[in-house]
Amino acid sequence: MTQVVEWFFGRGLSIGCGLHWSVPEAWKAFPREDQIAMIRQAIQQQMSAAHIDTRDIERFLDNLATRTTQGWQHRFHTMNWDYLLAREIGRRFPVGCLKPWWLTSSHVYHHNGTAEMPASDPFRSHLLLESDPKTARLPSPESDSAFQKLVHSSLFIVVGMSFECAVDRFLFQALNRVQDQLRVGESYWLVLNPSVNSLKDTRSKILSALPAASVCARATTFREWVNEGLPELVNRGVLT
Repeated sequence: MTQVVEWFFGRGLSIGCGLHWSVPEAWKAFPREDQIAMIRQAIQQQMSAAHIDTRDIERFLDNLATRTTQGWQHRFHTMNWDYLLAREIGRRFPVGCLKPWWLTSSHVYHHNGTAEMPASDPFRSHLLLESDPKTARLPSPESDSAFQKLVHSSLFIVVGMSFECAVDRFLFQALNRVQDQLRVGESYWLVLNPSVNSLKDTRSKILSALPAASVCARATTFREWVNEGLPELVNRGVLT
């Protein structure tokens, strides 16, 4: 039976690539749809900037491609609006190209929407603002598909995420409701974040929602962890 590693990437991955952009405070006074349009445009421009360096993502994908053991695959999720990871995967495996066996799919699930065009794709999640209440999250084929996969998984890696805003915390609220019946209830989580306070907070959120889960928290950057050889995944037999 094939097992899946569920990867959750937050701003830590983008920042490591040089994408430090955040929504200007003054923009928050604009109507919501205007903010979303400006965010899409700004992120697309920032992602094309000369200083963006995606070598961390390239090294990461190289590790998965050459070291993943038979019986394991990888699936990617993000709460980010940018699509740096999706872009790198698309460059390696263009549309119509046969995906590698170690990927469940070349799709990166964007739980909070994406700045990638076209914005009208009916499959994709709606773009959510950090200031949105959790009720702003509308059902979409993308989010529904992602959730149905998550609840049957047992190994999660969280990179540079703190789940601070309401639209991010919804995930744990949803997982909590099914934890007694499904595999996710006794899952293993590895959390990577150089901020000790954010690390503790994320660990607390996971255990509050999934009290039977195991959580390993490491105060490190994604780059440092990849350079170490992703040791926790080696120990669990995911990588050689």
